[in-house]
Amino acid sequence: MIKPFKTILFATNLSESCKQAFEMAANLSIRYQATLVLLHVIEKSPDYVEGRLKALMGEEQWNNMVESLAEDAQKTLIAKRSSNAMIRDALNHFCDLAGIEDNSCDYHSREIVVSSGDVVEDILHYSKIFNCDTIVLGARKGMLSETAIGSTIKSVLRKSKKPVIVVPTDSESTPST
Repeated sequence: MIKPFKTILFATNLSESCKQAFEMAANLSIRYQATLVLLHVIEKSPDYVEGRLKALMGEEQWNNMVESLAEDAQKTLIAKRSSNAMIRDALNHFCDLAGIEDNSCDYHSREIVVSSGDVVEDILHYSKIFNCDTIVLGARKGMLSETAIGSTIKSVLRKSKKPVIVVPTDSESTPST
């Protein structure tokens, strides 16, 4: 028997290809009345690159740029989860389609985390901090096939002690680049 999820970690790079993975994570969150943790990791530049950029830009301008990137990511994640009214409408619609009774269909809660560091290590780290039962990741559109699993997903799959759900892109709704 599969135990119900209490906490689900959705890690995103904020690309369009993560849309289906977000929908899967939100649907699982509704189904199991689980907390949904949205995570975006701003990949840290190697120290030598950071040092050179700080020297070129100046420490203050560098810090302002890094802070601005973190704020932009936070705003994007907040937009992804939408306003409470929009989320409730979407979730109620999902519940109707799934045949779930109104009183059992409630979006439990959400956490939004923006971090800076190694993507794989941060995904694993926050899955432990929030005691997540599963990690949801979105695959990207491949060059030669419809779905590609990159090195980040492969590393998470290898290193995670938690189940990892990889959601492929929907080639019909994802614009090609």
